[in-house]
Amino acid sequence: MEAHPPDRDFRPLPFLGNAHLQTVLGSLLLTPPFSALSHARPVRLPDGDQLLLHDSIPGGWKAGGPIAVLIHGLTGSHRSSYVQRLAGQLLPRGIRAVRLDLRGAGQGVTLARRPYHAGCSDDVRAALAEVHRWSPASPLVLVGFSLGGNVSLKLTGEAADDPVPNLVGTVAVGPPIDLKKCLQLLMLPRNRFYELHFLRHLIALVHRRERLFPDLTKTRFPRGINIQQFDELYTAPRSGFDGALDYYARASSLPFIPRIQVPTLIVTARDDPFISAEPFETLTDLANVEVRILARGGHLGFLGWDGGGGIYWGERRVVEWIGQRLKAEPRW
Repeated sequence: MEAHPPDRDFRPLPFLGNAHLQTVLGSLLLTPPFSALSHARPVRLPDGDQLLLHDSIPGGWKAGGPIAVLIHGLTGSHRSSYVQRLAGQLLPRGIRAVRLDLRGAGQGVTLARRPYHAGCSDDVRAALAEVHRWSPASPLVLVGFSLGGNVSLKLTGEAADDPVPNLVGTVAVGPPIDLKKCLQLLMLPRNRFYELHFLRHLIALVHRRERLFPDLTKTRFPRGINIQQFDELYTAPRSGFDGALDYYARASSLPFIPRIQVPTLIVTARDDPFISAEPFETLTDLANVEVRILARGGHLGFLGWDGGGGIYWGERRVVEWIGQRLKAEPRW
């Protein structure tokens, strides 16, 4: 499928055309709150760390029914507003929603000595294997946001050679498919607000992890550190990469996307403050990948009337796409 032109169906809400407003409000707003019963289920990884899966089962769901696994972005968790909102829209369609906490994220902070990173597709493969074990006949859809979207695309591309059982589709929203280009954008002075936001959370998480596991080598971060220096000092060496640039090159999903063999939807916005649109424009003539480059929407925003009485245009489009893949009909 060729890269799609800007989607003219999306219109930002009045007075919310600004990319930064879309980005910030898309992250902060949570309406309606996610109140479905969830069970936290651990997944043990080969190195002894664990992930945590938050499993919500809709009424009437039976073994073999559809399952969607949702993956958060950088500094997020299963509680991230966009993850909760999407799960809340999937359940009425009869789709079991499993929200993943990557290593050390959310309620899994005490379960992992190592951090998650943008290329941790092996961890997600382990999570999908566990979900498949719960219900071996269930079709699975993988949905990733931002960093989680990059991981999802990387795994889906790798599945061409090492299949993921019952994976029938993948969605990635705002994924940093070329990490180096995205980090260059994030480190621009105009985006320092976002960079500082990520750094505060990441450094706090490092210090908390080192308090939980006192035998870990303590990390000292210099004043005024930027995100690439953080990856050089911490993410890369703790995750088996030879420096930040090696991490960006090996973890980026862009080289894996042409190999994807299951239906895949990628949604991004040209005005996203720190996700470069340029790499998506190279994704043409791909049989299984639909790329939607929207003119506006910010990062994980897409706040606009969705045609169903809500304001989360992007999330409703994702739910409709998943419903088509899984042939799941609304139950409201």
